[in-house]
Amino acid sequence: MWKTHMFAFDNKNMKHLEINPCLPVQDFTRKEPEKETIADKIPVNLTVRKEFKYIAHMSTNKENTLDISTILMTQWKQNITNLQELRSDLKKSVHTELILSQKNVNISQTVTFLGSGRKMNISEEFYRLLLKDFPEHNVGVYKRCSIVGNGGILNGSKCGNEIDKADFVIRCNAPPIDQFREDAGAKSNLTTVNPSIVKYRFGSVRRREHKSRFIDKMKEYNNYIWFPTFTSDYKMSIRINTLLNKHLTSVRFVHGNPNHFKELQAFWSKIGLLKRLSTGFYITTSALLFCDEVHLYGFWPFSTDIHNRTTSYHYYEDVKLKRVFHAFNKEFNQLARLHSEGVLQLHVDDCYSNIKNSGS
Repeated sequence: MWKTHMFAFDNKNMKHLEINPCLPVQDFTRKEPEKETIADKIPVNLTVRKEFKYIAHMSTNKENTLDISTILMTQWKQNITNLQELRSDLKKSVHTELILSQKNVNISQTVTFLGSGRKMNISEEFYRLLLKDFPEHNVGVYKRCSIVGNGGILNGSKCGNEIDKADFVIRCNAPPIDQFREDAGAKSNLTTVNPSIVKYRFGSVRRREHKSRFIDKMKEYNNYIWFPTFTSDYKMSIRINTLLNKHLTSVRFVHGNPNHFKELQAFWSKIGLLKRLSTGFYITTSALLFCDEVHLYGFWPFSTDIHNRTTSYHYYEDVKLKRVFHAFNKEFNQLARLHSEGVLQLHVDDCYSNIKNSGS
């Protein structure tokens, strides 16, 4: 059975405390010259830091990331067995699908909002807005998926081509695309939209000028726009859905399934992720059920990268993080663990070598 556990570090002895029975044990403190350690494989020009600081307000602690750095700079290899074991455990806990569709809900069915506990019955009007089905929930539908976070680590990375080579690309929280193609790519198959973005950047799409700007923004994307309808303003989601259906043919608006989120939240809460899951972590877990390979870009919670270069919170703007509602530090530890177990791959370095090899 796939074992879930958190990364833990001994700052004094600089060693990884948790042991994963599925992987060979590597003791970073042993000094046996005849045996090569992971640290020996790190390029000589890489600055390996003993401590990274989280971006302000993400955590009050410093994180000992020597083990994380060595793991992430070692050649990654997928472990199909570990992926299948995780999928098996997820399927025991998650019995619903990523979005609401006419296939998985009925008219008059009761839906419970996340957080508030408010209940609502599915109306005929809302039911007609739903897709008949959403095919991307089946295991192995796509060979390779790229999930693009908004971390400043993407700045100057030139990872755009690599990201776009994936069969399915997911972008989190409606980031700008056009002027950042070289670093973040341009392809989009599913883009999540945060309700707070619609509220603060587009005035909840109430006025004509807000609607016009929102439509222009959504023209950057293709295929699906995913919205967590039952987390906040339900009426706003209906306005958005109706607006996009009327003015755009390049995207389809889809409504997040609150029961799916609750089930994944319960799964991860068993191992310490008690705060509400971030969109990036939630959508990554979801993708593991319909992608054979999951590759993450722009996921990095620290103020400097592995080469000790300063990184911003977002790659497309210089914004300061004021409050945090999610356990980004614990989530990243889980992602790093999944990377080390070959379940998914975290990309935290530049993609220059790939561009050079491709002849670009």
